[in-house]
Amino acid sequence: MSGSKGHDECNPRLIENTCDEPEASLQPLEDYQESELASLEEAIEPIKSLFRNLPRDVWIAKNASKKPADDLSPDESAAIHLYTMEIKTRSLYSILNEMLRDRDRRKLKPWFPYLKLFLTALFKL
Repeated sequence: MSGSKGHDECNPRLIENTCDEPEASLQPLEDYQESELASLEEAIEPIKSLFRNLPRDVWIAKNASKKPADDLSPDESAAIHLYTMEIKTRSLYSILNEMLRDRDRRKLKPWFPYLKLFLTALFKL
């Protein structure tokens, strides 16, 4: 007999919320490419006020990414690690994904340094 979990115990990453999906296609995101490739600490500087413990989470991600097994730099590996971290409060991935679904692309400008680092890492994989 398996027990069922209440809604409060569900992993929010596993719940598809199609209500938040935009009805029309969004403009492609291109301006982030102009950002300089920065360290993770520099890349999160413009967005750290959106998060409660982002410097701590960056520290955790960087400690877990000191010697990446792939062809990534430690900062690139840590950027991916940070995106995937489960956090009790609103996580980086949930806020970033919300911003990416927003029609007002200007809201993404503070995210450009992080997006540059994160997407550079993903493109290397």
